[in-house]
Amino acid sequence: MDWKAIDPTKLEYIMTPAIAGNPGSHYVCFVVNFKSHKFEFLNSLTGGGEKLQLPNGEPSLYKQMFDVWLNEVEAFVTELYKLWKIKMPFQFTTFNWDTPKAPTQVDSDNCGVFCMKFLDEWGGEMQSFKGWSKLRKHGDNGKIAKIMDLRIDLCSAILTNSSNSRKEQVLKDAT
Repeated sequence: MDWKAIDPTKLEYIMTPAIAGNPGSHYVCFVVNFKSHKFEFLNSLTGGGEKLQLPNGEPSLYKQMFDVWLNEVEAFVTELYKLWKIKMPFQFTTFNWDTPKAPTQVDSDNCGVFCMKFLDEWGGEMQSFKGWSKLRKHGDNGKIAKIMDLRIDLCSAILTNSSNSRKEQVLKDAT
């Protein structure tokens, strides 16, 4: 994609997955939401509402990571507005932090699946997680079965995507 072709006035949000921990062991999502002027943090371990500062006032690991990524996003968006010769209608310093409610994973292994679905469905109704809080953990219609369905959906989307150079071979092997 030619980033110079991006009209900054049409940006709704920019988001990215990030792996956290030492060594990296947990996927989370960071979002810059231009419509609501918020920085949003999605974490399937906590389900939202977490503090991004430690009790001593220092920023948490997640906040430190987000600040690094945010510097890059701010530079990118600023350059887009300059390129289009448009005055930026906002300042990142006025954006608020939010840790919106998010579905919570039932184990320690599926943060990547949750992160990919958050990225895929953000800004919509998160259809993949409709009724999530009402599901039991186990059973034919439980959360673990639903996670397996999400894994299959993600693998299928990746394997059959037009940017997959081996898509035709995958489809041939599947039939």
